[in-house]
Amino acid sequence: MKKYSNIIIIVSIILAIILGLFLPSVIENISFIGTIYINLLKFMIFPIISTTIIITIYNTKKSNNKLILKTVLLFLIMFVLSFLLTSLIVYIINPASNYSYNFIEWSGSVTNIDFKDVLINLFPSNIISAISNNSLFSIIIISCLIGSVASKVENGEYVIKVIDGFKNISYKILEYIMFLTPLAIISLLGSAISNYGSLIFDIGGKYILIAYLCSLIVMMLVMILPVWIICKINPITYIKKISKVWIISITTCSSVATLPTTIRVCNKDLGVKESITNITVPLGCTIHMCGGAVSFALLGIFCSQLFGVDITITKYIIMIISATLINMAAPGIPNGGIVIGASFLSLLNIPLSFIGFYSSIYKLLDMSYTTLNVTGDISANVILNKLIAKKNCK
Repeated sequence: MKKYSNIIIIVSIILAIILGLFLPSVIENISFIGTIYINLLKFMIFPIISTTIIITIYNTKKSNNKLILKTVLLFLIMFVLSFLLTSLIVYIINPASNYSYNFIEWSGSVTNIDFKDVLINLFPSNIISAISNNSLFSIIIISCLIGSVASKVENGEYVIKVIDGFKNISYKILEYIMFLTPLAIISLLGSAISNYGSLIFDIGGKYILIAYLCSLIVMMLVMILPVWIICKINPITYIKKISKVWIISITTCSSVATLPTTIRVCNKDLGVKESITNITVPLGCTIHMCGGAVSFALLGIFCSQLFGVDITITKYIIMIISATLINMAAPGIPNGGIVIGASFLSLLNIPLSFIGFYSSIYKLLDMSYTTLNVTGDISANVILNKLIAKKNCK
């Protein structure tokens, strides 16, 4: 199935275009598939995010290594810089301007966020109500707490094993759900084309171009420029050495799939110590995803402009914090970013109706985001190696 997934997605997009333009009645009869798909994605938000964050935090705390702390700090800095830079680009270009575009009727409401209310809502009195009300940020906070204290209590590791098993089950269920993606693309994209025609291509093309522009600028300023300044590695030489990783990241759209090549390039081509690479790169595959920063910033701001949702300073701070935390829960399967994207919009109280169309173009976006992720891992690894070498020489 994985071997032909790209072909299936392309065929689905073509079918959606044909049916949407010439057979709208057929699309209307299968529109329920898209609704089921989105509902299933919503259903999986809690188990995927909570279990992954708990396991990641537990493993990080358990290792208790200074290198891990330095690595995580550098990851956070790079992630936030990527998010801020993308936000600035999207605000300047304003790609959703002059569009009034609602995929489906949305009867919800957007409330004004008060900082005191935000703090209070972070700590719900009932975890069941937090789950039922989709209080995602509260769930993230609770998951972080569970992962942090599990290593400090008796039999905590047994609880973690159960949670880890539940996480694997959730991932497998999500993998099955993703098999519906081609049908969902036909249903959701076909419906959108049937209703809005060429407007779909206009918005989709602009979204993809903005995503690649942001990814390119972030790569140059956040990853390649610091390596040049700190490590004195010529950018052209650096790009030549890491380009072999890009070939794999573009074709597989998986940071995990690039891991062996990434490690080999870091150790052999860039001269990074194995003791540093063996911690930094695998950890980066889990929690360091600058592509996720670009994805979240673009998706959140684009959709807020598209649906007329105001992003206040308080809400923007929540965007950065939640993107940083939720990024750790990105499922390690193709198109997992669709689930995380839905989670992010849900957290910001932005309509999820864009996600159906988003899923149809996500493969093209994921090529860029995954390449940005692995480049960020390599750059962080090289920078840490240089900084630690300098410290040891003193």
